[in-house]
Amino acid sequence: MRPARTVRLAGVIAPCALVLHELRYLIGFGHHAHEALAERGHAYLPLAGGAAGLLLALAAAQLIVALDRARRTARAEEPPGLVQVWLVLALALLAVYTGQELLEAALTSGRDVSAAVVLAGGGWTALPLALAIGALAALLVHFAGRRVALVARRARPCAARPAPMTPRRRVAPVLVPPSVIARHLAGRAPPAPFSAH
Repeated sequence: MRPARTVRLAGVIAPCALVLHELRYLIGFGHHAHEALAERGHAYLPLAGGAAGLLLALAAAQLIVALDRARRTARAEEPPGLVQVWLVLALALLAVYTGQELLEAALTSGRDVSAAVVLAGGGWTALPLALAIGALAALLVHFAGRRVALVARRARPCAARPAPMTPRRRVAPVLVPPSVIARHLAGRAPPAPFSAH
């Protein structure tokens, strides 16, 4: 998977995982969800929310960069398939939720670390929630990829700009002085030898 797509997916997974976690506790505990969260070691959630917001902002910035690149170069990455992204996101959300619950159980005294912790108190609702939230997130990611591809199709690539022309320097011709003979400055030739008969 390309790094740009990975950043986008991470930026979507983080806030979706927090939404899944909150909804699962609301469904499982109703009006007592806040007390259940406090008992089970969820004091880190505000910090996790800030980190998720940062990842979402990074993904949005990367999308803006991808749109600008597509507009300038008329090239874009092939958008991923909707079903493929949905399955990846749903599995990632389930993995994050399971990891969260097991880690919270390990860090909270008196709680057993097992599969029962993940499923207790309506934990089974995480599966349909992950599928539903994953579908919505997949639509968002797929739409973003399609938008980048559309911008690339409508764009005209910027023609490569020619290098600026620099005026040619006139080079003075190199004058080689002609020889003395060529300038007719030579004296008279010596007299022919005189031979007596």
